[in-house]
Amino acid sequence: MTAAIYIETYGCQMNLADGELILGHMTSHGYVRTDDPEAADVILLNTCAIRERAEERVIGRLTDLARLKTRRRDLVLGMCGCMAQHHRAALIARVPALDLIVGPDAYRRLPTLLEAARLARTTNARDRDAPAVARTGAEVNPLVDVRLDPDETYADLPTARTPGSVRAWITIIRGCDKFCTFCVVPYVRGRERSLPAESVLAEVRAAAANGAREVVFLGQTVNAYRDGDCDLAALLRRAAEVPGILRLRFTSPHPADVSLELVRAMAEVPAVAPQIHLPVQSGSDAVLARMERGYTIADYRALVARLRDAIPEIAFSTDVIVGFPGESFADFDATYRLLEDIGYDHAFLFKYSARTLTKAARWEDSVPEDEKNRRLAHVIALQEKISATRNRRWIGRPVEVLVEGPARRSPDCVAGKTPQFTTAVVAAAAAPGTRLWATVTGATAHTLLATPIEAPEYAPGGRAPRAA
Repeated sequence: MTAAIYIETYGCQMNLADGELILGHMTSHGYVRTDDPEAADVILLNTCAIRERAEERVIGRLTDLARLKTRRRDLVLGMCGCMAQHHRAALIARVPALDLIVGPDAYRRLPTLLEAARLARTTNARDRDAPAVARTGAEVNPLVDVRLDPDETYADLPTARTPGSVRAWITIIRGCDKFCTFCVVPYVRGRERSLPAESVLAEVRAAAANGAREVVFLGQTVNAYRDGDCDLAALLRRAAEVPGILRLRFTSPHPADVSLELVRAMAEVPAVAPQIHLPVQSGSDAVLARMERGYTIADYRALVARLRDAIPEIAFSTDVIVGFPGESFADFDATYRLLEDIGYDHAFLFKYSARTLTKAARWEDSVPEDEKNRRLAHVIALQEKISATRNRRWIGRPVEVLVEGPARRSPDCVAGKTPQFTTAVVAAAAAPGTRLWATVTGATAHTLLATPIEAPEYAPGGRAPRAA
């Protein structure tokens, strides 16, 4: 009998890509995908450990899904990803219904692990409280696999992409060597290792054949990518030659390692979108030094200026953490002023939460929680104003929109992304993957409103429209 598998993914784009990898690997071993957990024989939660709030959401969801076992005691419930790697011992005690805990480097072994878990679950089906994962010796139990593998890239494993999906997320480098003091990623995903360029390009071609028109290269430090003499800039140039791909993006680069060659590739290759996610984390040099980020604010501002000079219409997004240990009022004010000065199109704003294993977790969490909340509210309010102002500058101008599907709140419209990765709602009917030109008629902090037009003779930023 064919087993149905349901995968629910939390967290960043790399987790989305890992979810597709897991699904592709499992379907190649005879499993069938289902989007209904009630119909699944196996449920896997693909998890994130970057923020405490994300972890609490996963625990709540696991508790809900565990109730299915009161009716389906042969159901296998597993956790994959960074949270599985980070908290495996606590998870066994906190969620006794878990049958399988698998870290990010163990997906290749999932078919074998799942079959063992299903056998154990079937054997113990009379006892609803007997999970397949042992209560003791979890680190050596074959149904808890969190071994880090310094060579694993999954370059040869199949990926299951949603048919007709406009955007494809392709991981090109796994792990991280930076060891920022707040970040758990090097501990749960291991050290950096790049996929072979030919493997990446094969994925790009497969995505294009599947209907993707935009490809996003992924890596925790994506600009550390290197396969022989092929770095990220060279990879972008080669990927731009794949027929059918209209746009290329990459995320997230580390600001300390953005090379001149990468800036040139962004400026010279029409398919590379004029947009970059450039995590700053703090506007204070003192805080950046404690974070061990490897750059100063002067360095960061110079990089922004270099990018804007090379690509006038470039859009910037960023990550910011407020309330980091030792962050003074002056430090926070420096972050606030940096947001004002740079004028980010989008920003992902967080309050600090300690992550076990990290260096900062050993320090006093000196900023009170209510003060963290106050600072976070201030930067959120500021960024809403900045994003609205940045979007309003497009009113009356033509934009290129890559259609992703019907607009959620406007059934007579379609929604998609501009080259700057801003959502645009266009009063038109068009299939996903269609490239429309439209004039912006209105804007909010998060969305452009537009009406369709004929393709202009030029594109924003001085780039000629690219043939499909």
